[in-house]
Amino acid sequence: MIQNGHTITYISGGFPGCEKINAAPGIRYEFTPHCGKYVFSRLLFSLIAGFKIKKYASKANLLVEDVSIFNLIFPKLFWHGKMVSLIHNYLGKQSFKKLKIFGVLPYLLERHIFASRKNYVTVSEALKQNVLQFNKNANVQVIYNGIDKEAFKNFSNSPEDSLCTAQDSSIASQFKIGFIGRLEINQKGLDILVRALQILFEKHVDWRAVFIGGGKDENALCKLTESAGIRDRVEITGRMGSERFAKLAKCNVACMPSRFEGWGITAIEAAALGIPVIGSNIEGLNEAVINGKTGILLNTNSAAEVSAAELASAIEKLQGDTDLYNALSANAKSHAKKFNWNDIAKEQLAFYENAEG
Repeated sequence: MIQNGHTITYISGGFPGCEKINAAPGIRYEFTPHCGKYVFSRLLFSLIAGFKIKKYASKANLLVEDVSIFNLIFPKLFWHGKMVSLIHNYLGKQSFKKLKIFGVLPYLLERHIFASRKNYVTVSEALKQNVLQFNKNANVQVIYNGIDKEAFKNFSNSPEDSLCTAQDSSIASQFKIGFIGRLEINQKGLDILVRALQILFEKHVDWRAVFIGGGKDENALCKLTESAGIRDRVEITGRMGSERFAKLAKCNVACMPSRFEGWGITAIEAAALGIPVIGSNIEGLNEAVINGKTGILLNTNSAAEVSAAELASAIEKLQGDTDLYNALSANAKSHAKKFNWNDIAKEQLAFYENAEG
């Protein structure tokens, strides 16, 4: 967008090190204060961001609202011009599973946001239909997210690394199972994955697993793996930057037994590395993973939850079927090439320029 002569002011919550970020030509960063504790920094953002928006109300032509139901700023109180809302997730009734009775607030606010805006960009067709359910006259376009170009690098193992990588032509007996994403047990189905790993362990399948990412449930995940008796076979990396791709590249398969997803950007990151994904056949994720082509989607029951047994069975299937594995890997790499930021930025810019006022 900057190459087209536009300038961007990026308003964000503060975080450690944000003050050291050097703005590129055409980009201005405005951070709200951070105070060590993440929850307080989020609260400060919600309280202050609207006034920062107001500061630029007479200078900017468009406000792009990256919607987060847990970081509400009510931009329409401060901005009366053209606005586009980016939608990455829809919680719906999952709000109550996540927050119990307190889920009523995000449940109602989410519906309000979907019903009260004119222009929306969603990251999946499923999310578009969620918006239209509450706002049939909305101007909605599906534009998938792009992925970091680092994911397309051809990573190779060091000589001392004996684990099989996604680039190997055959599958080693010691299968490397990966998860990449936010460590949130309920949404991501990490309890299901741990139980599946336990089943494989009890069947004497030779595997190692790595959970790439951090989040609020990191300690709880450690306890889960300990209770399952598999802690010594599992690595939990904590939050990582672009180095996560080299770590993921050492895996044979990525597992995503999620209970709900807006889309599945980490599934595309795995695909770029030629790593098939085994995931839940749920809205959003079934647009990121093409069942039988780039990975395996597992049937879900009425609770939108795969069973640990079928996840373990699918892992075993890929471990034992080299032809299927290699076909999925090749298709996944080809599929991931569609999600580069240059093309996606052009789509976004065209939508922004033609958005309704």
